[in-house]
Amino acid sequence: MRRTLLGAAVVATAAVGLPTLAHADSAATARVAWVGACEIEDEISRACGSWRLRLSSGKVIKVPDAAATSVDARGRGTDETARFSVSDDGRWIVYERGSDHRLAVRRAAGGRVTLLPKSLTRRGTDILWVRLSPTGDRVLLEYHDDEEKEPGKIVTVATGKIVKLPPADDLEGLSGDGDEALALRYNDDNTTALVAHGTDGSAISQVPPQVVANATVRALAADGRTVAVFTGAKPKLRLYDLVSDRLGAAVDVRLGKGAEIYHAQWSGQDRLTVKTQSGGDGKPTVVRVLTVDTDTGAVRNVAAYTFTARHDTWLTAGE
Repeated sequence: MRRTLLGAAVVATAAVGLPTLAHADSAATARVAWVGACEIEDEISRACGSWRLRLSSGKVIKVPDAAATSVDARGRGTDETARFSVSDDGRWIVYERGSDHRLAVRRAAGGRVTLLPKSLTRRGTDILWVRLSPTGDRVLLEYHDDEEKEPGKIVTVATGKIVKLPPADDLEGLSGDGDEALALRYNDDNTTALVAHGTDGSAISQVPPQVVANATVRALAADGRTVAVFTGAKPKLRLYDLVSDRLGAAVDVRLGKGAEIYHAQWSGQDRLTVKTQSGGDGKPTVVRVLTVDTDTGAVRNVAAYTFTARHDTWLTAGE
């Protein structure tokens, strides 16, 4: 999720009398999600109101049963924004249900709700990090607790199956097909390992070159072993093989002035979908969605969104 001091809101056509999900087109996909902000102190705000989705059709709809803020382990309300994620294909969302803060998954445009196991939120949701797989069939969870005792989890939505991951691993996201989770592991010998955890309980681990460990953004391909790595202020793309420990040559990626890559996801065998942002610090934030050819670094613009300081939190499909 992305936040500014007073939050961020997508600038778009004003919507009056927003429809609920029950009235939305069931074939529509979500492109952007956001929640409003209420000022609680001078220049300090918290999330409030309904989460909203902008669909591919341009229509804006509410997610009426989604909580705006999280709860702690005792069930007390906090100022932390509630968990929310949209699948990369835009068809699915996961969110905290307002009535009890259980994690719920459903189609972005409405339909039957699938509740994930209650045990996932037994320690509250304010410490929880959530990410959907590209097609919404799995949910990745990490608990940002000081004790590092709660294992991360990969949850299969259809069955409720839970694969537990080492608590100390820093989870980064799911692979291009959702079958593996990429993580960083800080070893006792001061080295950093990169790990791909499979949904079958397997794991591939490697201590990569420093340029990979220190990269700003990484993304795991559907093969479970190829990691796309973005490095530098003027970003370069490199591919790293977790099995062979082989690092490919650097490829230039040309972005607009001041744009920084903050998220990447494999969306094809030789293609990445990348998010950049620029602006902020009191100025509107501009988010661009683009594709990057992994062989040539060629960039193609897909969409652009402008956000201002009227809402608390925003995210795009795939976050």
